[in-house]
Amino acid sequence: MKAVFLDIDGVLQPYSAEEHFYEIDKRAKALVAELSKKHNVDFSQYNIIDVLATYYDWEEQAVARLKYILDTTGARIIASTDWRDEKRPRKIHDLLAIHSLNTYWHADNIILDRSMPFVERRALEIKDSLRRYPIDKFVVLDDLIGLKDHFPNNTVITHDYINLSNTEEAVKILTR
Repeated sequence: MKAVFLDIDGVLQPYSAEEHFYEIDKRAKALVAELSKKHNVDFSQYNIIDVLATYYDWEEQAVARLKYILDTTGARIIASTDWRDEKRPRKIHDLLAIHSLNTYWHADNIILDRSMPFVERRALEIKDSLRRYPIDKFVVLDDLIGLKDHFPNNTVITHDYINLSNTEEAVKILTR
């Protein structure tokens, strides 16, 4: 299996994206109900800010570039992000549905000891997934530069969101 270890912030969601904050008071509940019906998912069980951020703030080009990577290589998504929720294991899968990315989802990394330094914890989570699943090729899409130290030949560092160069590099890693 080919895998994309996917972070959200700085990869799909630019740091400057804040549209969801403006929409909270407007029609948030109606939108959540509409999205729930459209995708057959009860989005009301999740933090409304995460649902609105997914809908309003994920960079359209980044989503399209991720789809391109996945379609071109046949890779599956393993969520490697702080957006995960131990109490709701399908949260990332369901949020991905808003952009028709849920069909590419394989799993979330197992959330390990949160007291560990952030980069080391993320690297350990990825290593755990590499042992757990039958992965023969993988790429880490993240904005954490320190992950390059752990996976030097498999990490693509994004800046704000996936750009064209990141897309080409990810495809190259997964097809070499």
